Amino acid sequence: MLRLNKSLITDINPSSSISESFRSLRTYIRQLGLAQGNGGKVLLFTSAEAGAGKTTILSNLAVSFVQEGRKVAVIDCNLRHPGLHSVFEVEGSQGLAAYLDGMEEVDQIVVHGNLANLSVIPAGISRISPPDLLGSDKMIALLDELKGSHDLILLDSPPATEFSDARILASQVDGVILVARYGKSKRDSIRKVKVLMEQAGSRIIGIALNQAK
Repeated sequence: MLRLNKSLITDINPSSSISESFRSLRTYIRQLGLAQGNGGKVLLFTSAEAGAGKTTILSNLAVSFVQEGRKVAVIDCNLRHPGLHSVFEVEGSQGLAAYLDGMEEVDQIVVHGNLANLSVIPAGISRISPPDLLGSDKMIALLDELKGSHDLILLDSPPATEFSDARILASQVDGVILVARYGKSKRDSIRKVKVLMEQAGSRIIGIALNQAK
């Protein structure tokens, strides 16, 4: 069963100013044409450093799109320090790592719950190097399958300046959202992430500023 914890403000208090901020981000993405048309679109969330709030931003945005009637899948591609399982309190799935290791099928790793139209794939645990798993043909096949049944697929990933994982995933997505934390993220680091994503064949479609006053 999929449950929700207190970090999901969009579900707990949809009339709050924070929830309205996520609706604004949702509208921006929709206006770019990334939540409509034939086949689901894939967005990657990354940051320049740990602690920027990627997982919280991604999760609330996913709920906001679900509230609009979209079918959304969220995948925890942060195999180093996963967090989506905590946000959604996921149980009963071996996760993305088990699928990429060839031990589980797609329908065995997807968790559904109280929110209609929301699919969650936790990270799971593997002894194989994350870049090797995320850059495999099975990752591409997973995204292709989810595109056929979801409007939007959101990927959580480690910081792009610390690990190569986000750069590997960037070539498989339709756009990147960079999460920056007010008062912590440095401009030079953000510029570096932009360059890394462009070198990987993707582009940053927006910057979500977390904890701005």
